[in-house]
Amino acid sequence: MEKTLLPETRIRRSVVRDILAFHNRPDMISMAGGLPDPDSLPVAAIARAAQYVLARYGARALQYGTAEGYTPLREYVAAMISRNGFPTTPEQILITSGSQQGMDLVGRYLLSSGHVYTTEPMYNGAVQSFELQGATIHSLDSDDRGPTARSVQKLAQQCHRNHRKEQRNPAFPAGFRSLSGFFGSSSTQTESNGTRMLYLLPTLGNPTGAMIPEQRREEIRQALKGSGLWLLEEDPYGDLIFDGSRMSQLSQGYESQSLLLGSFSKIVSPSLRIGWIRARAELIQEMVPLKQAMDLHTNLFSQMILHRFLEDVDLELHLRNLRQIYSHRMEAALAFLRDANTGWEPESIPAGGMFLWIRTDVDSDALARAGLAEGVAVVPGSAFFSRPEAGRYHFRINFSAVPVEELRAGIERLSRAYRRVKES
Repeated sequence: MEKTLLPETRIRRSVVRDILAFHNRPDMISMAGGLPDPDSLPVAAIARAAQYVLARYGARALQYGTAEGYTPLREYVAAMISRNGFPTTPEQILITSGSQQGMDLVGRYLLSSGHVYTTEPMYNGAVQSFELQGATIHSLDSDDRGPTARSVQKLAQQCHRNHRKEQRNPAFPAGFRSLSGFFGSSSTQTESNGTRMLYLLPTLGNPTGAMIPEQRREEIRQALKGSGLWLLEEDPYGDLIFDGSRMSQLSQGYESQSLLLGSFSKIVSPSLRIGWIRARAELIQEMVPLKQAMDLHTNLFSQMILHRFLEDVDLELHLRNLRQIYSHRMEAALAFLRDANTGWEPESIPAGGMFLWIRTDVDSDALARAGLAEGVAVVPGSAFFSRPEAGRYHFRINFSAVPVEELRAGIERLSRAYRRVKES
C-alpha cells in the first residue's frame, strides 16, 4: 500500500549529528559512513595523473571549464555505459559535482510541488534533496528485493490516467519554468498537480543492499511505458557486485522519461566529487543552464585528473580488488555478528556493496548513542525513514572502510553497548 511520507528529513537526525560530532575521535571505530576502503584509494595513480595533467596542459587545467563537463571525460563515461549494454553518446552525459548534485539538478529541473515515489528504507540524502524542491514523498510496497512489481503497476496505471489529461494541457517542468521562455521550448511535460517521479536505487540499495532481479526490472519497465511517470535511477554500487556480474539499467527501454545517475565516489575517490547524469540529449541541454547557475561547472582540474587516471590504470583490476576486499570484510562482519550473541540478523545477505542492514530488539537510536560511549559508530534505522519510528529496530553497518580486526573490535564494543541498553 502506498504511504505518503512526512517532510521531516531536513537535517533532523539528532542522533546522526551526535555520530558526526564523534566521528573523528582518535579512538572511535566508525562503521557509520559510506566510505570506500582507505587503503585502496589510488593515491599514487592519482598523483601521477595530476602531474601528467599539469605537465601537459599547464594553465589550461586551472582555468574555467564548460557546464556540460570535460569532453574527454564525457566520452569516457558514454563509452563505459555503452560497454555495460546501454548505448550512450557523449551528448547524453552531463558531468556533475557528485551524484548528490545530480539529484539536486533533477529536483530543480522536474520538481516543485511534485511527487516522488520510492521505497523505505532509503538513502535519506535523496529525500532531503527532493523535499527542498517542495516535493511530496510517497512510499511504495516493497520486499527484500525492492519495490514490488504490483506496486509500480498500480502507480503507473494511476499516472497513465493523469498523463492522458496532461497531454491535453501540457506545461513545463515546474523547476525549469522560469528558464524555458528564455532558452526555448522544453521537451518535457508536467501535470497540473506536479510532476510524478519514481526514484529507485535498484542495484545494492542503501542501506539494505537490496537488488531488483532482472525479471522484475522488465516488469517495472513495461509498467512505466505510456504512464508519463518520470524515472530517476541511481547506480553508485553497480560495479561492486562481488561476483563481477552487472545488472541491466532500469532506465534502458524507458529512455523517453528516465534519468540515470552515476558516480566515481565509491570506486575511485569521494573527494574528487565527480558524478554524471545520463539522459536524452535534449534533456541534458535543458539542464545545462541550471547546472551553470549552480556552480558554473564541475571542477575542471578534478575532471582532467580523473580522466587521465581512468586512461592510465586497469580499472577492472582495481574493481576486482575492491570486490574481493569488501566480500571478505562482509563475511567477517557476519561471523562477528553471530559471535556477539545478541540476536542480530541481517535482513538479507547482500550480493555486494558496502552495507549490512541489521535487525535488533532494542531502540537503535539508544544503541547508536550507547555505541558512541563505547567508541563505535553505526547509523540507526531512523535515519533511513521519513517517519523515524519505522526504523526503530534496525541499524546499518558499513564494512567497506573498516579492516577485519577493527570490525571485530567494533562489533564487540557495540555488543557491550547493546547489553547496557538492554539492561537499562
